[in-house]
Formats: sequence, structure tokens, C-alpha cells
Amino acid sequence: MSIIEKIKCKIGRLNLKNKQKNLKRRVQTHNFNTASSAGILFSPSDQESFDAVKDFLSYLTQNNMKVIALGYYPGQKIPEEYLMLKGINFYCNTDLNWYYKPKNEVVNQFINQDFDILFDLNLNDHFTTEYVGSLSKANFKVGKSSENPYQDLVIDINKNQSVEYLTEQIKHYLNILNQ
Repeated sequence: MSIIEKIKCKIGRLNLKNKQKNLKRRVQTHNFNTASSAGILFSPSDQESFDAVKDFLSYLTQNNMKVIALGYYPGQKIPEEYLMLKGINFYCNTDLNWYYKPKNEVVNQFINQDFDILFDLNLNDHFTTEYVGSLSKANFKVGKSSENPYQDLVIDINKNQSVEYLTEQIKHYLNILNQ
């Protein structure tokens, strides 16, 4: 990472910290039985991870949850095959300002949505997805352990760094939570 990129990230983090001070959300633990809405935040690194996200979205829908997924594609143009799926929105590098803050209306709507649970399925630590997840008004945030965790439930996936394994662990822990 160049010096300029480091400066941009530092400014972005300062902006995020200021916005987090004003964030008002009601933290409430949910499981699959108590949640009626969910958000999925992800960044597909390959087709396998994207398929795991689609499977998890299907699983949540089958559990009668209203689900909205938001994906970040770390390129200039989102591939056509990603754009054809219902319930999944994407943003890419052209939707970021100079310090990597998303400037897309779909992203703002996602952040302001009152989800019961936000599932962060990112394996890579992208500042832009951290920004969205940190500012989300979701009641309960679940994701993998990372350098800058903002989740209420953090899951360690060091044994197996895959989205499929992460979703298996989420299913396991949320099924035993609050019983």
C-alpha cells in the first residue's frame, strides 16, 4: 500500500470514527427464530464464495426472513453475472469517494435499514465494507473476527478461511443462542 493510500485510509477511519459517535442503534441479540429481517454484507473473492453467499441467502429466505444482500466488488465494473440476481445489490470502486467511503444510494439505504441481524460474510478486510457494517443500524451484528471488529458476535474461522465455513458456524451458533 502506497503512502497516499495509507493517508486516504487514515482519513477514512477518522471520518468513520466521527460517524460512529453519532450512531444510535438498539443492540438486541437475535437468533433464527426471533429475527424477521436480515442484511448480508459481503465481498465475493471467487465464484465459490459467491455461491456460499447465495446459499446462505436462500437458507435465510426459507426461514421466513426478509433478506437484503449488499456486495462490494473491488474493481471498476461489476461483472454481469453478479447483477442478475434478485435481492442482491452491488457497488464497486467507482461508487467510492477518494477516501474509500461509499457514495451510492443503495449503500446508504442498506446502512439505514433496521435489520434484526446483519451478517458480515467478508473474508477480506476492505475498509469500505467495514464502513458499511460499522454504521449499519442492525440490532445484532455477526461476522468473523478481524482487526477492527464492530460485530456483536465474532466468530473465529482461522481453521478454515471460507464463506461456506463461516456460514456453517453462524448457523451453529445462532441455533443454540437464546435457547
